[in-house]
Amino acid sequence: MPNPIKTHRAETKRMAKSLKSKDIYHWLVQYGYFPESYVLPPCFQVVKHPNTMRQIFRLAGGRKPPIKECVHVQFPKSHLADRIFGIPHPEHNSDISLHIAKNWKSIVEKLIPKESDVVCYSFPLPINTRMPGRLGVIRSGRSIYEFLAMAEEDLVAVAFPYKYLVKADIKAFYPSIYSHSIAWASHSKRNIRRGRNRSNMNFVGNRLDVLFQYLNDQRTVGIPIGPIISDIVAEMIAASVDVIFSKYVRSQNIKCEMVRFKDDYRILVHSKSDGQRIIKSLQSALLEFNLEISEQKTIITNLPEGLFRPWVSKYHTIHPKKLDRYSWKYFREWYLAVARIDDEHPGVGVIDRFLADLHDYDGNMKIVLNERWTPKTGQWLRCELLINMSPQGGHHDKAQTT
Repeated sequence: MPNPIKTHRAETKRMAKSLKSKDIYHWLVQYGYFPESYVLPPCFQVVKHPNTMRQIFRLAGGRKPPIKECVHVQFPKSHLADRIFGIPHPEHNSDISLHIAKNWKSIVEKLIPKESDVVCYSFPLPINTRMPGRLGVIRSGRSIYEFLAMAEEDLVAVAFPYKYLVKADIKAFYPSIYSHSIAWASHSKRNIRRGRNRSNMNFVGNRLDVLFQYLNDQRTVGIPIGPIISDIVAEMIAASVDVIFSKYVRSQNIKCEMVRFKDDYRILVHSKSDGQRIIKSLQSALLEFNLEISEQKTIITNLPEGLFRPWVSKYHTIHPKKLDRYSWKYFREWYLAVARIDDEHPGVGVIDRFLADLHDYDGNMKIVLNERWTPKTGQWLRCELLINMSPQGGHHDKAQTT
């Protein structure tokens, strides 16, 4: 029987390679510019962007782009903390998008390196088997928990020979990214550090490094959370960590299955000692890129504990099957049950899953809500908030970018 994890990687790489540079560029400057709607209400929409791929800043000969700062948008993450998103200057975003698009074939090899035994389930762009060679309008983040469910299902399918699960997480990933590591991930640290290569703008990694620094007040540590350009370079760095990590694991002859979703690792192992060695190997690999493992989020559990999330079973009980359309009565009971699960398991993503299931692949709502259905209750006001967080709900304040 084919390994579903390896099959997922091969299919992702095939679809990624089928994308065209001009489509990638236009998608990045139009749909990938603002923070995605599944975590932030759709306050903004790009209504003006370059029609052609045109480089704005010439970086050869020691020239630099103007120094800018990101516009920061805060949105409640919990009762006590906010999630902070960064919106980069559109000219810097445009040039970064151009360099990514023009070098897409080589970047795909860095995003999905053949030397890595870690399979990633968080590809930054919304590729879909239903439309190979094309990008979807809705950003992939809205389906984050669908991808997580896929990873869990695939892990379950190959878990029977193993006894333990290692969960590990990169500590403060985006705020900790060292901008020079973008070039390391693109061309290898050894190559970039050779001779005058550090300042050679013929290397696309160096151009991305400079542009990320100068869109962020010339800082060399931290990249903005929100735009897809950040997701792409972060994934390149994580994949480069995976290559080193895989090399360490192979050198110790540890038999395992390894998957990752952004900065979140899940690794099947045969023994606790293997799990401990896995964690040490990951720590060493992260150190190569000035990153750290999150001690609070790194544990070893006995299988099947850790393979399944408690809220998922409750959610499947109330919503066992996806439909093309939902009646008002079904929607109302579904929503109220989701609210109860969210109260019992706050911050796990059940609301995001609800919003994803409420829309089809094209982003259209599967239920039409008329005013006559609107009960004058506090619960409905809360529901309105959820719907306004969805990609098609609420009203968009159109922000013009260049």
